[in-house]
Parts: sequence; C-alpha cells; structure tokens
Amino acid sequence: MKCSIIIPYAFSTESAVRLFHSLEKQDFPQSEYELIFVNYGEKDDLTAYIAEHEPKVRVRCFTIPDGKIGQAKNMGIKKASGELVIFINGDEIATKSFVSGHYITYKKYGRPIMQFGLTKQVFEDTEQVAFEHRELFRNGIRYWLSEPEKYGLEKGKVYNYIKDIRLKMLEPYRYDFNKVKYKMIFTQTSNLSIPMECIRRFGGLDENYCGQEIEDWEFGYRMMKNGVDIVYNHEVTVLHLFEKQNFDSRRYCEWQNNLDSMLRKYNDSFLDELAEFRSFFDPVRRERIRKNEPGKNIWLEVYKHLERSARTPNLVNAH
Repeated sequence: MKCSIIIPYAFSTESAVRLFHSLEKQDFPQSEYELIFVNYGEKDDLTAYIAEHEPKVRVRCFTIPDGKIGQAKNMGIKKASGELVIFINGDEIATKSFVSGHYITYKKYGRPIMQFGLTKQVFEDTEQVAFEHRELFRNGIRYWLSEPEKYGLEKGKVYNYIKDIRLKMLEPYRYDFNKVKYKMIFTQTSNLSIPMECIRRFGGLDENYCGQEIEDWEFGYRMMKNGVDIVYNHEVTVLHLFEKQNFDSRRYCEWQNNLDSMLRKYNDSFLDELAEFRSFFDPVRRERIRKNEPGKNIWLEVYKHLERSARTPNLVNAH
C-alpha cells in the first residue's frame, strides 16, 4: 500500500460523507491507497453509510467515544499500512489530485520529508454570509468557485473562496519556503503528509494537548528538530466550508496551556518568541482591534515579528 489517508472527525457525518466521496474520486490507483476514518465524537452514521455504498477503495472506520483529535490521529497511524501517511480533517473536501500530489512529491525528493498543502476557505455567496464574515473578507480576495457540484456542494448555489492565510505569511519571502525559520507553524494536519518511517522513528501526535494546532506545531517541530525537511507543496489543495470559531476565554486558556506545555517540553530558546502568539487568541485584545482596526490581521502581524526576531534552530541531520 502506497498511501494511508487518516481522517479524524467528530461532529458532522454529512461533511465526512462529502469528504469520503471526494477521496473516492482521486486520480491515483484505487488499489494503492486506503481511507482510515476515526470518529472521536458521540454520533457516528458514517460506518453504516459507507457499508451501503460499496466503496471503490479500501475503507476502514474506527471510533474513540468522546476522545481527542490527537488520539484519533494516532489510532489512524496504528491502523495504517501505507508507506506515506496523509492527514486530512473530516470537515474538508479533497481535490482530485490530493493523494497523487502528496505521493509524487514525496517520491521526487527521494528522502523523508514532511509536506503540507493549503486550504481554501469556501463561503456560500449570499448577503448574509458577506455581512457575517466581512472582517475576514477584508483580509483576502474572494474568488469564484467553479463547478461546486464536483466537490459535493449544491449545484444551484454560488460559492466563493479565499486563499489560505499562510500564503500571506510567505509573501515576505517571495513564496520561497526555504527561507522560513518557524516552519512548524505551517504544519497543520489538515493537509499534511509524512512517511511512516519518520513516525516510527520519532513518534506520532502528542496526546497531552487539548484541541488542535499546538499539537500540530509540536509534531512538525519534532520532525524538524530531528532533521526531517518540511516542504511546501503548492499543488496540493483542500477545500473547507468556513465555520467561524469561537475564541472565548476558555479557548484562550486552552491555547495558553498548550503553548506553555510545548515551551516547557523543549526548553529551547529558538521557541521563546512563540509566546507572542498568545496575543492572537486573547479575546479581549482581538475584540478591541476588531473595533479599532477592522482591516488588521493580528496573526500576520505577530508572525512577521516572530520571523524577524528568529534565532537559528539547533537541528540534526536525518538523511
């Protein structure tokens, strides 16, 4: 088996079904990849749905009731048989070359790499949506999504998308990812692949983190620290129907605790500047800036400052 696609999901069976169909229609030999769905929520209707629809590729479904997303990803890793492990979240949609894009790039490098692609945030084109997400639209150009039915979206509706914010983060480097210092900030396991041999050598996801993002940073940094090159694959894109996240006080405390835990784990001066990102999740500051400077993107401001002040990381050679 060449590729194992690991899909953690928790809440929306409808989204997972849409993703399942997009992963069935890949331009990659169907006998050479498998889908591993891991439900870590309460409700799961996907298993029955897939059983009724005679999938064209190998599909396995597992459940961790009321689990954490890190647990779901690690269970998927344990069940995987592919030489390349590819992660995608259950609420996303894979484009037709998703699997082939990851695998071809992996083989092209001829050595272990961690590679990530980007996510297009998709919005239904209505006045209400435009009003509700006006602040987000100020920070990105909207593009028309042609043939939405190809992605399991409603044929009669019009959809727009905006590009991944990480492209903005790459602008100061003229999109040359080799110049980026804090590469692990790009390693979100929503469109990420890594050879199974790297996971066996350096471990999977750290399940001590709550929620998502810092656990992805830690996973990427651990690979980076052990000499695994992190690569940006601009040809691999996924779609995500945008859902507004609630950065309340509880989410902020969770973010702080996760970040502090990572900083303690490594005690590495290279990571000290990451504390700057606490301001991104501070709900009080976010609301103040939203009112006073509605066009300002706090994430980008913090990231640019972070890269300007970055030290040289102490890495090993894994090749």
